[in-house]
Amino acid sequence: MKGKTKFQERKYPETIQHRSVFLLQKIFLSFIILTFPLTVYPQACCSGGVPLGGSLGLGTADNKSVQFLFTYDYNLLNDLIDRSELLKDDTRSRTTHSAMLEVNYGLSSRFSLAAVIPFIRQERNIRSFGGTNDFTTTQGMGDAVLMIKYRILNAAQSPNSEWVIGVGPKFSTGRTNYVNNDGFTLAADMQPGSGSLDGIFWSYFQKRQVMSPNLSVMAVTTFRYSGENKNYNNSQVYRFGNEFQFNLGFNYNVFFNRPVDVFAYARYRQQAEDLIDGNTFPGSGGQWVYLIPGINIHFNPGLSVRFSGDVPLYRKLQGTQLTTSYRLTMAILYNIAAREKNL
Repeated sequence: MKGKTKFQERKYPETIQHRSVFLLQKIFLSFIILTFPLTVYPQACCSGGVPLGGSLGLGTADNKSVQFLFTYDYNLLNDLIDRSELLKDDTRSRTTHSAMLEVNYGLSSRFSLAAVIPFIRQERNIRSFGGTNDFTTTQGMGDAVLMIKYRILNAAQSPNSEWVIGVGPKFSTGRTNYVNNDGFTLAADMQPGSGSLDGIFWSYFQKRQVMSPNLSVMAVTTFRYSGENKNYNNSQVYRFGNEFQFNLGFNYNVFFNRPVDVFAYARYRQQAEDLIDGNTFPGSGGQWVYLIPGINIHFNPGLSVRFSGDVPLYRKLQGTQLTTSYRLTMAILYNIAAREKNL
């Protein structure tokens, strides 16, 4: 079978009705929720991270078909970590909202072209000993990704295996010059964009029917090679650390009135320290391990909904950083199949 992704193809009872319009309205409401009035206040110091590389969740689309993947990601950062020790500190918190659209178009049976367009809202809050709150928000379009994907394995020769690789640039489309009330540029990790041209390398592998007809094993690898923002704070050069992510897990198919996938992954993330004018930026970089359980619900062959959450298992960071307490993600896949030509 061709064109399978994390959202697997299924057979559906004839009684299941198409609910595309209703569910697409829901995802557009998620985008609207993010468009609160923009306010910028003095910043707090912590590290976040927009899940841009992790949003590349589609394999290759069938020839001439189009896939749309809408993703909303809620990342709560309340854990203040000093290297690997959790500190008792409730004076600061951060929330990152990410709404991303990935479009995947099948150029042929083995090649596809993908684009990711994110919208980011970041919020920071510092509670002082006097009881006042120092609240900072920024929002806007993030950095877009354009990627060419290639299916290595022939679907006819390897029907139960899929291996797709991709490569492409991450463009500097997001704003990088937000300032606080005093006119000082906010920290780089509070800006919607990075200000740099980066390279993205991606691999997706799936093996179906492992020990059971309903069990699949999957692995996704992402590497981002960071370029430089040569106009940070109007005069400095800022470079985010290169980032590596590896996801490994399983997917089990069940049927509860409609096809459902239950899955769990382990994610390893490693990011090098940031550099400013060639010097290490303090409180950046580290290693993380997350457990990601979730569920896919298939409403019809062209529409699937996924819910998942990230739970931190291990953190070893450079210096003291505010990092993820938990992360929640909702994604909707909508597929428009290619029209068959009448002979």
